[in-house]
Amino acid sequence: MNSIKTVLQEQINNLSLIFRLSSYETRKEYADSQLGVIWVFLNPLFQIAVYWITFGTGIRGGAPVNGIPFLIWMLCGLIPWFFISNSIMQGSSSIFNRIGTVSKMNFPLSIIPTYVVLSRFNTHVFMMGVLFIGVVISQGFDQMNIIALIYFMIAGLIFNIVLGLFTSTLSTMIRDIHLFIQSFTRMLLYLTPILWEPSRGSGASKILFFIMKLNPFYYIVEGYRGALLYGHSDIIFSKYTVYFWAVLIIIFTIGSIFHIKFRKQFVDFL
Repeated sequence: MNSIKTVLQEQINNLSLIFRLSSYETRKEYADSQLGVIWVFLNPLFQIAVYWITFGTGIRGGAPVNGIPFLIWMLCGLIPWFFISNSIMQGSSSIFNRIGTVSKMNFPLSIIPTYVVLSRFNTHVFMMGVLFIGVVISQGFDQMNIIALIYFMIAGLIFNIVLGLFTSTLSTMIRDIHLFIQSFTRMLLYLTPILWEPSRGSGASKILFFIMKLNPFYYIVEGYRGALLYGHSDIIFSKYTVYFWAVLIIIFTIGSIFHIKFRKQFVDFL
């Protein structure tokens, strides 16, 4: 419990520093490019085009999903996924990449994954603003649930911060962990219903559907999509919410214990 208390205190006591560093991280990423923050939109735009051509016009032949144009339906899962995947990748290497700079300072190391993930969230908010306008133009405003959308954005942010604390600690000690995370994140794209519609089915399909729902990112992606396109928040009031937050608390507890126990030795792993 002391580890959890220490990590929480470092987050609360350094909130101002976290926000300043996250803003700096966002600006630094595009500081050397001629187009600057325009790359916030260009980078995902190229990926969206590939997925749309492959899955939208290719595999599906342009067929809508439950009456919703496939492009809009896909974007409501893909844009949250961009935030998730970037947070996983950059969060897991955040401490290792910066430990050499802060090792000689009295710096709260546990806030490093926090401000790195928050910098990704800053970009995500811009992307969500564009998606919001696109959904309103395509589907109208009536089917949106803004409160549910805000909840899932916050839930996704917290989960990615907690996961970043855990994975950054492990990958600092064992570099192979980061390589594994890179490969697993690519696989997660296809294990999460982002480019395809989940179906309960029966028999083996029902078992696979249950296993798929054990993935916490299923909860986040389906929550975004439900809030933006269908206006419902049923999943928030289901047992799945209890499961999601239970997984989050377990990861945070383990991550806090590992982080506090090993962080004095981080420099030795460089």
